[in-house]
Amino acid sequence: MNKKRKMRADRVIILFLLLAILILGLGFGIYRLLDSLLDKQGNSEPKDPVVTDPDPIKTSEGVKVTKNDYDVYIDDTESLGFNFVIAELHFTAEDPISFDLGNLQTSEHIYLNNVSKYINALTEKSYKVSDLGIVNTVVSTGNDYTCKVFVPYTTDSSSLRLLNSEDASMIEFDLTKNNKYVTTMKFNTDQEIVIGETNIRVSKSYISTMMTHNGEEYDASGLNYYTFNIYVDKIEGDIRIVDAIFVRNSSNEQLQCLNNEYASVKVANCLNKTLIQGENGALFFEESGRGGNTDFDGFLMLKLSNSSDWVKVPTSLE
Repeated sequence: MNKKRKMRADRVIILFLLLAILILGLGFGIYRLLDSLLDKQGNSEPKDPVVTDPDPIKTSEGVKVTKNDYDVYIDDTESLGFNFVIAELHFTAEDPISFDLGNLQTSEHIYLNNVSKYINALTEKSYKVSDLGIVNTVVSTGNDYTCKVFVPYTTDSSSLRLLNSEDASMIEFDLTKNNKYVTTMKFNTDQEIVIGETNIRVSKSYISTMMTHNGEEYDASGLNYYTFNIYVDKIEGDIRIVDAIFVRNSSNEQLQCLNNEYASVKVANCLNKTLIQGENGALFFEESGRGGNTDFDGFLMLKLSNSSDWVKVPTSLE
């Protein structure tokens, strides 16, 4: 009898152990399921697309490539390591057009089917690449096709050539003409100031390394000259920025805008100058030493000549 009771007790203990293991397993499975669902919800915001280089395509015979127009974008932030041309090219052929951009090579030996790293570098810095209207493949059912292509360059030169290996023809760009600043392409994360019919855009800050003082150029590497580009979308009347201050969030420390004796090599100081629609300038702030300060968030205070109020623009020092 005792032996039977003992066997019955052992069975009960084993049953409880199996039940406990089952409950633990179910609990762990439910936890992993909930954790997965929450993770998907927490990462539901779309990320900026990453561009990849296109696969090679067969080029139609006898495709002629000519230049219609182009814009030269200058990196006024001095942080990208390259400038680029947005070229509008015209393709013609006797048959439907299929053209591999790998047939186009710059005088710096960059093939136009291998430029994704440059485009992605722009996207990572929040530049609005999608507005450029560029393509990475040239295919058309017709025999006449016009599109824009991305042509990067890294050297300081006054011209850039594009060689078509299909027929050894050459397209040349004068890099001293049709210049624009890269910072005019910024995403809408830039702050906009709208007062009546006046619309001014303020870019994110960047550090300028080549500066001028009263027109004399000097190397500002190692110094902290924070630069905010100002782009005028629309202006009504004679309006100037008469004062500007950067205020740090945590300490309320203030950095006063440098007067217009200071500028960078690539962009002029627009303080106390009449703002002109379609043009840009910059405001410069010097921080002599950061030390252990890691609080870069704050806001830009702008005083416009047509208003008695200060305009507050949330931003940060990059």
